[in-house]
Amino acid sequence: MRITVPKPVVICIGTPKVRGDSLGPRVGDILIEEYKLDAYVYGRTRSPVTGLNCNKYFEHIRTHHAQSLIVAVDACLGKSSDVGKIKYSLEGLRAGSALGKILGKFGDVGFLGVVAPKSEDNLGSLQNADDLAVDILSRKIAKKIQNLIENLRLSYNF
Repeated sequence: MRITVPKPVVICIGTPKVRGDSLGPRVGDILIEEYKLDAYVYGRTRSPVTGLNCNKYFEHIRTHHAQSLIVAVDACLGKSSDVGKIKYSLEGLRAGSALGKILGKFGDVGFLGVVAPKSEDNLGSLQNADDLAVDILSRKIAKKIQNLIENLRLSYNF
């Protein structure tokens, strides 16, 4: 017997205007354009979820996808030795913390891509992130999300 569950939601946070912070929208683009992911995907290059509008998206998702698994994606800063790594959380994530923004915790599963080293000028670090490294990290995260959603689809018939 299969259990039917609501279609998952992926929210990709960031702006294409800042190289390092473009990780989220790039992941959204890859999930839709390349993987044709069977999920609701919010946050793409042409319609980003940013610190300015994320609360509107969070409320929309809480209202219209209350029973769905929510996967949140964002860029982050870390140690130089961690750049290029992916951090996971089974408690969602807190978007915007690198720039001191308090946007609240969101999601059930969080994927954070370490795009640049933390510094006294975090915005500068995000702006100067290596474009190729951000692209590679975006592709790795998108693949992991695609695998997660596909495994859920096979297990729970959504």
